[in-house]
Amino acid sequence: MDRIDAPEIDALTRALDVHSLRILVAIDQEGSISAAARSLGFTQPTITQHVQRLEARLGAKLVARTARAASLTPVGALLAQHAPRIDASLTAAATELARVLGRRTGAVRFAAEVEGIGHVVAPTMARLGAQIPGVEVTVHECADAADALDMVRGGRADVAVTMTVAAAGRRTTPRRSGMRSTFLFAEEVVAVTAADIDAPGGRVDAHALAGLAWIRGRGTCSDIVAAAIDRAPRADDLVVSRPDAAIALAAHGAGTAFVAESDLAGATLPAGLRALGISPSFTRRMSAVTLVEAASIPAVAAAVRTLATHRPVPAEVEAILDARRRSESHRARFRIAAPTPEESPIMSIPSPARLAKAGAVAAAGALLLAACSGPAPESTGGPDSGAEIEHITVALPGSLSSLYVGQEAGILNYYIASIAQEGLVSVDAQGRTQPGLAESWEQTDDVTYVYELRDDAVFHDGTPVTADDVVYSLEQARDETSSPGLAYYLTNVDTIEKTGDSEVTITLTEPDAAFAANMSTGGAAFITSKAFWDEHDGKVGTPDALLLGSGPYKVTQFAPDSHVTFERVDTWWGELPKVKAITVNFVPDESTRLLAAQSGDVDVAFNVPLAQSQQWEGLDTMRVDYVNDLSYVGLYFNTSIAPFDDPKVRQAFAHAVDRDAYVDRLLRGHGEAATAIMTPESLGNVYGAEEAREALAAIPQWEFDLDAAKAALDESSVPEGFEAELLTPNTGPQLGTAAQALSQNLAEIGITLNVREVPIEEWLASLDASSDHGVGLMWYFSTLGDPAEVPSYLLGAGNPSAYDNSEIVGLLAQAGAESDPAARVDLLIQAETLQAEDAVNVPLWWGQSATAFADDLGLNDYSSFAFISSWPTQLYRMGQ
Repeated sequence: MDRIDAPEIDALTRALDVHSLRILVAIDQEGSISAAARSLGFTQPTITQHVQRLEARLGAKLVARTARAASLTPVGALLAQHAPRIDASLTAAATELARVLGRRTGAVRFAAEVEGIGHVVAPTMARLGAQIPGVEVTVHECADAADALDMVRGGRADVAVTMTVAAAGRRTTPRRSGMRSTFLFAEEVVAVTAADIDAPGGRVDAHALAGLAWIRGRGTCSDIVAAAIDRAPRADDLVVSRPDAAIALAAHGAGTAFVAESDLAGATLPAGLRALGISPSFTRRMSAVTLVEAASIPAVAAAVRTLATHRPVPAEVEAILDARRRSESHRARFRIAAPTPEESPIMSIPSPARLAKAGAVAAAGALLLAACSGPAPESTGGPDSGAEIEHITVALPGSLSSLYVGQEAGILNYYIASIAQEGLVSVDAQGRTQPGLAESWEQTDDVTYVYELRDDAVFHDGTPVTADDVVYSLEQARDETSSPGLAYYLTNVDTIEKTGDSEVTITLTEPDAAFAANMSTGGAAFITSKAFWDEHDGKVGTPDALLLGSGPYKVTQFAPDSHVTFERVDTWWGELPKVKAITVNFVPDESTRLLAAQSGDVDVAFNVPLAQSQQWEGLDTMRVDYVNDLSYVGLYFNTSIAPFDDPKVRQAFAHAVDRDAYVDRLLRGHGEAATAIMTPESLGNVYGAEEAREALAAIPQWEFDLDAAKAALDESSVPEGFEAELLTPNTGPQLGTAAQALSQNLAEIGITLNVREVPIEEWLASLDASSDHGVGLMWYFSTLGDPAEVPSYLLGAGNPSAYDNSEIVGLLAQAGAESDPAARVDLLIQAETLQAEDAVNVPLWWGQSATAFADDLGLNDYSSFAFISSWPTQLYRMGQ
């Protein structure tokens, strides 16, 4: 802009006001002054006066009037075009000001098709109201996605919930100027049919149904499936506008209907009617779209975040259920509390020189669980004084709404539940399986495990732990309704039986090398009393019911999102711990935790962020200890989204990764440059620490080399470069900083990578292979440290990369059934070698976590596995 234009531009800016702009938009939409007045709740003279005053200030005609209508002039249309974004920016500023002034309020306007309202918007409204009391929510029903998007563009809605249906295969990421799209979830399209047709594994090829009558129309996905297989409409096809009508017709043999999973929610299919998955699959994708400016309005941001947590109701199709269980199980690894929007750190964009000084940027990852032999543990602190400890206070970096892991399967729940509850086995500080409630056990064949219960185990209410209680607890754990967070671990279980007064036998459907450790509280075994469960109708882990276990501590009080307290019991079969009472405070905010420690109100603090580690280390009353946490961070590419389906593009990214700089400068050495998806500790049953590193380093590597990166891009389908977006979770600022450093490297070879930090709920949703993002950062925490856990998620069926390699899937299946640890690791290394050659996942680092202890508090056997069982039993007061 020329300097001479500045005063005139400034004068024009001062002439504009948001109310007049809203009036212009209303006139444009309604087509007359009187209709615009009605829509805005004003009188017609008021509207006319506003327009006339604005015309006078601007010196231009804005509205052309006739006897019965009104339309905008080109100048008026130009202002109306920009009005929604101006309105959204001012609304964002006003709502932020209201928050600062203590006048919290807000409004959210949804626009969606009828299916989106019923399946997504309606469930979100109740949760949003609980999060923001007094929020005003309105819903507009739209004819289609285009109508909903137009309402957002025109400022008549804040959030458009859109649906698209497509077949599996190569696709491009949609880009809408001035708008921000957030992927919510994808659900499969199923065929509802009474036809007697072969469907191996619960799936059928749509071509096999093409010769039958179909039920089509707006209420179905049938027309899209038909177009994909070139099926022309038939005379005996029926057309409907509602999915329930299509299902009802299919139930009476009128034809085959193709509907999304959610459309079957609550429906009971009569005998003879089947819901089948389609092969190749079709998916219905849900997204939330806002104006870029509106995305920062707190109520709108909360709405999008809440939408992202919604999960569809899966259809009763075993092939689909298995994929959903796998996805939900792995998503639980990331469920740590996120800061609220006003607490979120602002991510700066460092220059390469600043990256070299970025030692204060930090990992917020959880110190997690594992179950394979690792480095020898050691005590943290000095010698044990032998004194009892009256009380300790623990600061937990998140919040819990339920104590029962089956209902809320986040990592933090494992920390807490394992204090009071026990499994059949436990895992020691070296990751080895040890006795728990089972005094002994044996594997009598490839699929049968027999557990002999100890006779001195007692629940906290004084009743003995029986085989009936164990069977009942495990049956509840594998029930998807009672325990959605645990059911996946037990999908391979065939039977759980009481085979003696103190004997329980578990039979699997097929061999599973990881099963034994799953019977610990690091997996799926949280044994409780059948009588207690029945008394509370399964609603355990609540403030009223609490938890009933057999461990060394009992829960005495639970206030969701606030705290939980424990008291030592004298009924535990093990050695009496030294700590008598424990208070665990839920403190998601990092600064609040630090302030509590500075005030002397914390004895143990998990997950000290590296950004604050030097401040924690400087406290006179505390010390900070670091340990490998078996976490994995790496790039992954969605091979179904162009141009990341091109191996040369993936290679260009891989060569632009400077993993050594991330660890040395970003993490301050509290981590290790990763050469594989598996961590060295996960290979501990086979290799020593250095041998494990050597074995993993033999997997093909993509070295940091920007010249090689540019050469790969030159040979790709996009030699001139391209633009892409990468999301990072607001709970992991170190991921965002690493992504910004990668973005700067990529810019040197012609690729624009836009890094955007989002709430963890939105980041979790983006991990779905049906999302819009071709490149992402994976941040995975292993709960049991099994070497196959992370590779199975990243490379197996339903992986986030939409990567289909039958040889790798076969190797993973063999590894799952292989009982010899060395042979199993060899199979997994073969699988990782194949994926590394394809550059589908690019490892960045294996993580460490920091725990702060009061300077006179020691912990025996401190290792990667220290917190998998009842860790307070290992605490002691140090002597002089």
